[in-house]
Amino acid sequence: MSYSNAGFWASLLVAMTVAAAAEPTPAPGLGSATSDHFQPGPPEAAARYASAGWSLVWQEEFTDGTAPSPAKWNYEEGLLRNNELQFYTVNRPENLRLSAGQLIITGRHEPWKGAAYTSASLTTKGKFEFTYGKIEVRAKIPTGRGTWPAIWLLGDEAKGGWPECGEIDMMENVGFDPEKIHFTTHTGAFNHVKKTQRGRAIVVETPWADFHRYGLIWTPQRLEYFFDGEKVSEFVNDGQGHAHWPFDAPQFLILNLALGGAWGGQHGVDDSIFPVEFRVDYVRVWQAAK
Repeated sequence: MSYSNAGFWASLLVAMTVAAAAEPTPAPGLGSATSDHFQPGPPEAAARYASAGWSLVWQEEFTDGTAPSPAKWNYEEGLLRNNELQFYTVNRPENLRLSAGQLIITGRHEPWKGAAYTSASLTTKGKFEFTYGKIEVRAKIPTGRGTWPAIWLLGDEAKGGWPECGEIDMMENVGFDPEKIHFTTHTGAFNHVKKTQRGRAIVVETPWADFHRYGLIWTPQRLEYFFDGEKVSEFVNDGQGHAHWPFDAPQFLILNLALGGAWGGQHGVDDSIFPVEFRVDYVRVWQAAK
């Protein structure tokens, strides 16, 4: 779903241009030396994020039934990527259920179809995709060595493959470094395979202890990442073409809890932590009000 309002985007661009001069440019790389403690971002960015100039176009409150609606969500299945250890199961309450208005993804240490761990992953691919706007996910992450929860957006891999399709990581956390929250952008030119990905990590005291709001404002000019309503990072369209900026096409949402893997498993997996839960309170998407 793509929507554009020229006046709204123009006002956003003016405000962002003024703010950019006062903001340091985030250094590239996940968990880089530039990672620092979370602190409030520019007031104008927080004001834009909270502005009434957004219109809600899609939401999931997880209040209906005991499992996600198949009209909105797809399950991923199997041992899929990044050398992760979990088998993503389908429609299995032990790994994914709705309860008390929350989505609960549970990682378990158990034998399952050749794997030693199980978990779940949901996507909106083919059900809901959008271009530009604001998205917010209120979630409570798990903790423990080996966990790797993520909230991310992905373009259509059928049109050029990854990373050319573009990937927006709204939140990642690895259990061996539990107080860092990562916000990362991947494109054809900037990605972790080339070690050129663009991102920033912030340090948050016990981020797993409560729910937090992970947000994104996506415009034709930039991606702005938010934590609890405060801007923490950005990725700017430098005008150098698709390899640098593939974000002018729809993306879909993925919510998953990985275990181990190329990043999450760098320090092994602590089997004493299981079961672990990744809880999501809501997902809401807005676009420019008409």
